Amino acid sequence: MENIIISDMEKDALGEIMNISMGSAATAASELLNAKVWITTPMVEVDVLSNIHTEKLEPAVCVKIEYIKGISGSNLMVWRQDDVQLILNQLMGMPLVVTPDFEFDELNVSAVSEVMNQMMGSSATALSDFLGVSVDISTPTPYIMDKISLAELQDFDPDETVVAINFDLTIDGVIQSEFKSVMSVELAKEIAGKVLGEATAAAAPEPEPAPAAAPQPMAQPQMPQQPMMQQPMQQPQMPQQPMAQPMPQMPQQMPMQQPMAQPQMPPEAAYGYPPYGYGYPPYGYPAPQPMNIQNAQLHSFEPADLNLSGSQKDNLQLLMDVPLQISVEIGSARRKVKDILEFTQGTIIELERQAGAPVDIIVNGNLIAKGDVVVIDDNFAVRITEIIKSKLIDTLNKE
Repeated sequence: MENIIISDMEKDALGEIMNISMGSAATAASELLNAKVWITTPMVEVDVLSNIHTEKLEPAVCVKIEYIKGISGSNLMVWRQDDVQLILNQLMGMPLVVTPDFEFDELNVSAVSEVMNQMMGSSATALSDFLGVSVDISTPTPYIMDKISLAELQDFDPDETVVAINFDLTIDGVIQSEFKSVMSVELAKEIAGKVLGEATAAAAPEPEPAPAAAPQPMAQPQMPQQPMMQQPMQQPQMPQQPMAQPMPQMPQQMPMQQPMAQPQMPPEAAYGYPPYGYGYPPYGYPAPQPMNIQNAQLHSFEPADLNLSGSQKDNLQLLMDVPLQISVEIGSARRKVKDILEFTQGTIIELERQAGAPVDIIVNGNLIAKGDVVVIDDNFAVRITEIIKSKLIDTLNKE
């Protein structure tokens, strides 16, 4: 088949836009892995498929991304399996060690898909902002391969010209490696064409102002001449009617407004109309209603009368200096081990307690009271609203 030629300018534009989009992908990976990620130094290579060497990335994880909106085509990301294993260990809090018995089972493949979905989703967003069009991708599809076959994954002809972009990958404290992005020349030219098209469009509108502005001033002075001839003919008739009507209408409308009858009118308006806007709500808004503000009524608590004898009071006094651990429990939830292993940064856990419900106050593992959470001097605190009966207090009351 005939190979499509891509120019050096298009290669430079493609390298620049991929550098920006993968920089956004690195930011998303940093937030997901809780580690600094750098994806830099894109090297654009245009050659026939049979000359694209991927042996040093084998065994590999190949992730296929389809562009479904804004641009059309697919992009194939090729990663080392060892690098992907370290990324998953960082994601799940496992030791950062490559183990030979690691298996890309359903859970691990799903995790790879999610990581790539976050990264390439951010990359598509950066493409959208840069190109000025909405770019969407499909869910990434991972392929675990010992021997890479790009022709099989992308339906390429071995003699077809493709574009391969090499990236340096560094994850702080995890790996320092590289990966490769492979796409068709058609997709590469489409992306580069949108970049170069915007650059040429920005410089195009310079010669427009001179011829466009010349005919309009000639038409504008001719249009006002007709209304200017008609207005003097109508003006002698109009003043006679409005001069008779506004005078009786204004006194009838002004007493209807309550602000005119209020004693708070400024003195300078006593013999005329009030200042413009005085006493009236803004146009289109109702008049403000009086606010009924009341202070919060808090319950008062009286000290409990334990009716202790003299010896009991002495014994109780000995315990007053014993330190106890106080904790406040907002709520709890029960989840399976499988669900807990899928927790990541940003996961929301729904508690088995409604919002606004009182929290539990626990002393040394025993529930003693309930209360409301408050803030005092930028610190969280709990105001006790209910004391739970204690077996110790019941025993002391009976003696």
